[in-house]
Amino acid sequence: MSQTTGGGAIWAVVVTFARPRVLDSMLGALGRQTRRPDHVLVVDNGSDPEVARVAAAQGAEYVDSGDNIGPAGGNALGLSVLLPRAADDDWILFVDDDDEPVDDTLLHRLESFGREVSYSDPLVAGVGIAGSTYRRQLGVFRRFEDDELCETVDLDVIFGGSLPMYSAGVLRRVGGFDARLFWGFEEAELGLRLRGLGYRLCAPGPLFLHARQVAGTAGLASRTLRTPTDKAAWRRYYSVRNSTVLARRYGGPLASTVAGVGGAAKGALTLARSHRPLGEIILPARGAVDAYRGRLGRRVDPGTNDKVSA
Repeated sequence: MSQTTGGGAIWAVVVTFARPRVLDSMLGALGRQTRRPDHVLVVDNGSDPEVARVAAAQGAEYVDSGDNIGPAGGNALGLSVLLPRAADDDWILFVDDDDEPVDDTLLHRLESFGREVSYSDPLVAGVGIAGSTYRRQLGVFRRFEDDELCETVDLDVIFGGSLPMYSAGVLRRVGGFDARLFWGFEEAELGLRLRGLGYRLCAPGPLFLHARQVAGTAGLASRTLRTPTDKAAWRRYYSVRNSTVLARRYGGPLASTVAGVGGAAKGALTLARSHRPLGEIILPARGAVDAYRGRLGRRVDPGTNDKVSA
């Protein structure tokens, strides 16, 4: 995967943690795309020599974050490495290591869409395969109905894992991911910040619908995105905390109450019904409290209930 410094390049950031086989598969999938990224940077949150070996074998640049800084921190680090090299009309692509493109033409079709919509509207800051809108009054995300997914779909948020590509020039002006979020909703924070500044985020409706069909989620009736009931307790901590942070920054007067108090209560009830230990049941409430107190960063280690720092 060779580096290109001229306009129109795609610079890809792939954040990974302790799964070199998954990374190897993803890098192989990117290499099979009919429109391959011009340069791929692997950000290793696990300081794993095998990850470094895989990146080198696949022709990708490698950077060791030195610690687990989460997807938010990893994407922010990757952007800081690549953005100085990119031209304003290049794209910065953010790739989850376990969400491979569904076919080998997907990146080509998404780039073509992105070039088309940004040519007609210079305020288009990013494109992706899927996303949602944000109900600011309540601080919740609304799911598009299938019949809304036609032609160009305007979004408030481009989902992670949906090949989100952002204009390098726009990110240079407004900044990238908030590394302090650590895990979850970092793409939502960036999207809402861009939208608040007047930029557009778009998805090609047919590709959006096709992605649902492949995932088996087409036809769902719910208009509000909900947290899966089997989500791990540490994930609920970050979901409640970061969704409350978003509500305080971008929502209406009631939004932080709905996200914080409502999210904490629902999360705790779900965990209690699953007969989880008390230390896990209280994590959603801790997330809400930390959001109100501005305590961001890595506070709970993934897979554990231990506080990392005071």
